[in-house]
Amino acid sequence: MKHALIFVVAYFLFVSNGLSQVILSGKLLDAEDSSPIPGATIQLYNIKDSTASKFVASDGQGLFSFRDVDRAFYKLKVKSMGYKPYSRLMRVGEESVDLGAVNLQPDSKVLESVQVDGKVVPMEQKGDTIVYNADAYKVNPDANTKDLVSKMAGIVVESSGVTANGETVEQVLLDGKRFFGKDPLLSLNSIPADVVDKVEVYDEQSERSRMTGVDDGNTTKTMNVVTKEDKRTGVFGNAYAGYGTDDRYSAGFNVSAFDKDKRLTVIGMSNDVNQQNFSSEDLAGISGGRRRGMRSGQSDNSMTGAQEGISQTHALGTNYVDDLGEKALLEGSYFFNQGNNVNDQVLSRETFNPNGNQIYNEQKSSNSTNDNHRLNTRLEYNINDKNMLVVKPSLSYQKNESNEHTLGRTETLDGEELSSTDNVFSSNVEVFNFSNDLTFVHKFEKIGRSISFDLNTNYKTSDDLSIFSDNQADSIVNFDNQQIETGFTAKALYSEPVWSAGILSAGYEIQLSQREFAKEAFEGGDAEFVESQLSALSGNVNSDLIAHRGILNFTNTEFGKFFNIGLVAQSLSLQNNMDNGRDERKTYLNLLPVAMGKLDIGKSSSIFFRYKTSTVAPSTSQLLEVVDNTNPLFVSLGNADLDQSYQHNLMLRFQKVNVDKNTSLSNFTRLMYTKDYVGNETAIVAKDTVINGVALSRGAQVSKPVNLDGYWSAINSTTYSFIVPWIKSKMNLTANGGYVRLPGVNDDEMNISETWTAGMKLSLVSNISENFDFNIFYKVDGNWVENSVESIGSNRYSLQNIGGKINVIFGNGFVFRSDWSHQIYHGVNEEFNTQYTLWNMALAKKFLKDKSAEVEVSVYDLLGQNQSVSQTVNASYIEERNVQVLQQYFMVKLSYTLRHFKKA
Repeated sequence: MKHALIFVVAYFLFVSNGLSQVILSGKLLDAEDSSPIPGATIQLYNIKDSTASKFVASDGQGLFSFRDVDRAFYKLKVKSMGYKPYSRLMRVGEESVDLGAVNLQPDSKVLESVQVDGKVVPMEQKGDTIVYNADAYKVNPDANTKDLVSKMAGIVVESSGVTANGETVEQVLLDGKRFFGKDPLLSLNSIPADVVDKVEVYDEQSERSRMTGVDDGNTTKTMNVVTKEDKRTGVFGNAYAGYGTDDRYSAGFNVSAFDKDKRLTVIGMSNDVNQQNFSSEDLAGISGGRRRGMRSGQSDNSMTGAQEGISQTHALGTNYVDDLGEKALLEGSYFFNQGNNVNDQVLSRETFNPNGNQIYNEQKSSNSTNDNHRLNTRLEYNINDKNMLVVKPSLSYQKNESNEHTLGRTETLDGEELSSTDNVFSSNVEVFNFSNDLTFVHKFEKIGRSISFDLNTNYKTSDDLSIFSDNQADSIVNFDNQQIETGFTAKALYSEPVWSAGILSAGYEIQLSQREFAKEAFEGGDAEFVESQLSALSGNVNSDLIAHRGILNFTNTEFGKFFNIGLVAQSLSLQNNMDNGRDERKTYLNLLPVAMGKLDIGKSSSIFFRYKTSTVAPSTSQLLEVVDNTNPLFVSLGNADLDQSYQHNLMLRFQKVNVDKNTSLSNFTRLMYTKDYVGNETAIVAKDTVINGVALSRGAQVSKPVNLDGYWSAINSTTYSFIVPWIKSKMNLTANGGYVRLPGVNDDEMNISETWTAGMKLSLVSNISENFDFNIFYKVDGNWVENSVESIGSNRYSLQNIGGKINVIFGNGFVFRSDWSHQIYHGVNEEFNTQYTLWNMALAKKFLKDKSAEVEVSVYDLLGQNQSVSQTVNASYIEERNVQVLQQYFMVKLSYTLRHFKKA
């Protein structure tokens, strides 16, 4: 009873003390548009005792509060990039103080967006966001947003993607809403430039950070396209159709219907001139036969996509956005494409061997059809000002049918034939993938205190039916490869404010994954031989992964500073069950530290770093010890003894933006080290032999994955953008360098392949007028490869590329268009040295009253020189390829532009 009485008294003393605490609160707003200002730093400075000062950061709604404020005189100081500093004196007594709206004035030196001397200022900086004013850039009437942003300082557009201040843009938003998922090029190509008012570039925070106002350092480089007020209700788009020589054709459309916050966009295209608008995401999980990686020799600035072979593409996509009342937002996109590709290629590979290198020459003819369906949706539900729910389901289905005929020959450096192959390979692959991410965030009354729950589920199936015909052995083998992956990851994270400006977070995560991989070979020629061979070519493995992770993070945010340090304690169990009766259970205990920080230097510069560690478990196909002899001269098998890899990643980024001079300087560095890197162990068969029940010819190569230490990589890229006023153009200067240390084993001898790369690119983009537009560039890349095995030696090769494009409007609606690219390739073997010019040209005439229609006559590859040569180098071999490319054709095309907006 005595103890109970003490507890009750203590409880009421605690409650009365909590109820009597003094709170100082307010809300930060932009003085011009009353928008909330998140991420600002607020200091409550005790005039008599500076050690009693406190710091907080405003949340996603601009709200801030100080708790347990003592009676005293204070000076409130507020700082946010892009705004003038704010301060005021006040006295806090025994009652809480609500300051209401605290309006911050934009810094006129940084945010001057009105006209200066009759000209629109191109750039502004508002907080951590760089804002580009579209009216300051001159683009032709038919330009899309990709053309527009290419003229902006710090932004570089290439066929591989978009970078802003040295970082890859991962997503494009339209008026703050998702637009065609995370496919920036597709998004920018689908938005006409004349509807754009501003382009904002910033690091979008995670769902949790945006809700709580606590920066966890997890950001996505984002480009937000803001449309003009008078272009947000109406219908706009374009359509085109063309026909040319050799029955070449190209047709497509792009139509958007906007009704303020409700928006629908539909795009479609069909052509056989290698134009495409899908990304590598649409090919994920599809192997389409026995493909090898390559570096394209095509230009980044040609009118058509850089592709191997001749492709016919059909595509249809739609994007829908709607505000479901005041609390919910629905975003969704669906995309379908079909690609039919025909390709002939010639390949030469030199394999490194301490006992004497050997040469493999190959001729291959292939054709393939790839179908892809992709559906992405996102539902955001703001339950109230304290709770938010986000659901992001994603669904994809892919199907690939391919056929290949391969003629291959392996010989010594002296030309002596070791082995050869003549085979046909056909495959039919289907991949289904579903995933769903669910995030719930609850924000407590106390600023910085929050709890979040994340749940990710995934399900993936893959079925690969293939037929291998060996014409020399007169045998046929059928393969059926099936793979099923299921799993889920659940995480809970609680955050609590500590000290003046710190946030301490603790959480727990569990991951469960089940993976099944089965490979079966059946049917064939001679029954006795095939029966033994089929058992060697068949097998299955089941792999179950269970991971428990304890999470601890500390975040500190002060004036112009952000720092986060954390540690993940991971227990990972991997159970592998093989069909040969070999069952293994591996347990790994790892500490995974993470650290990141950002420092603002003045008003326009910042430094950001991130150090992160992670582990990668081997895949089921790497574990399955079954021979893959679909190319008898290059045989591979798995390795059940593989361990997980442990990766260290360090990223450094510096950027400086001068909005007054319209310049941008950025430097991006990434370092990576991998322990137990999964590399290749390759052996060359010295005489006809049998391995794991499979007959191999002399000169054939056998490779399997093994864990190797010593993998390093480093890349650095520096970009400087500035204005050349006397020609009213933007100059981009980019310098990059890299280093890769790649371990490998060749015939039981360790080889370290070290590759140094260096390159630079200069581009000049005009901003002269709507009637005269050009973009010229020069690019050079060099590669040096050194091998630790002396007999292998070193190799050097380089690629130079100079080109550009021009668009001129003259006379009464006439348009001249041209783009060109001259490439000079110096390879390891002189026979592959080549140079050629790809030159495209078009002449068009606009007609109708508003010039909305156009007829165009064009020629692709005017000089008839188009080629494609590529090179691949690793620790085991060096390879050069020459592939089939699109040849010259002429085309007549008719296009129409639609613009119909509701008048205010």
